[in-house]
Amino acid sequence: MRRVGMLASVCFVLGVAAGCKSEGDASSAAPDPAAIKAQQELVARRDALLAQREKLKSEAASLQEEIQKVEARGGDATELARKKAEIEIQIQQQTTNLDVAASELAAITSKLDAAGGIAVREARVAERERDIAQREREIAERERQLAMRDGESAKRWAESCTTGTPQMIIQQVAPPKSGTYTRKEVDSLFKRAKAAMSKKGLLPADLGGGAGLEGEITKALADSDWARGYILANQLVQMVEGIRIDRPFISAKYKRLHDRVKAANVDEATQAKLDVGMREVMQQYGDGNFSAANRRINQLWSTL
Repeated sequence: MRRVGMLASVCFVLGVAAGCKSEGDASSAAPDPAAIKAQQELVARRDALLAQREKLKSEAASLQEEIQKVEARGGDATELARKKAEIEIQIQQQTTNLDVAASELAAITSKLDAAGGIAVREARVAERERDIAQREREIAERERQLAMRDGESAKRWAESCTTGTPQMIIQQVAPPKSGTYTRKEVDSLFKRAKAAMSKKGLLPADLGGGAGLEGEITKALADSDWARGYILANQLVQMVEGIRIDRPFISAKYKRLHDRVKAANVDEATQAKLDVGMREVMQQYGDGNFSAANRRINQLWSTL
């Protein structure tokens, strides 16, 4: 509400200023003091969010070091990994808040441009370019850490955070007494897997390395390869039934959604709805309502 009021005040002040000046005066008018003040407040808020995010990143890095030490000693780092996953979610939330602040700053900047604040606009463009460069560095660092983590003994946890699916051993299927499978048997297993996915609210992307299993099963059915279809369907059933809608799962799924939103080219109205929806997901995540958070993510995913 405070930000809405701030923007409304800026628009009103600038509207009055524009109405009192002629077209010749508008090009040389100085930026409105009230708008500049509002912009400075938003810049201060953005800087505070950046500082909070940096602090969280430092905490996450410290936890990663502790995890490595514990794993090196052969200890159980599950609790430390859970805390780190929670901090990473908070970092994503801070990034979302920073995006919202940037949108509000852009709105004020456009008003200042209309009032002759070209120099202010150029300064803001430079700041945004620095922010983009910083975000790219953060992404590169995150990718480097993930690459390092793949070679560590904590690989099981890392995979659960990046794909949202637990690492599991797929049991081999013993051949039937008749020596062959039937389409009916394959269809039954396939329907069981899809029903479990629907009940849990799972998307193909939630299956990690098993995301293409549905397509492979469908192809096996089309080729009348009942043996391959049955084996794949059995793998899909075990994978789906092994997934838990818990904190690590939502953490990983939120990251996938966040990356998808960043890459999407949507209009302002859709972006606003996505921002609101993602904040709702974070609230549900913080409340421990993981099923509701999962459903909300699915709704947002379908809009992209």
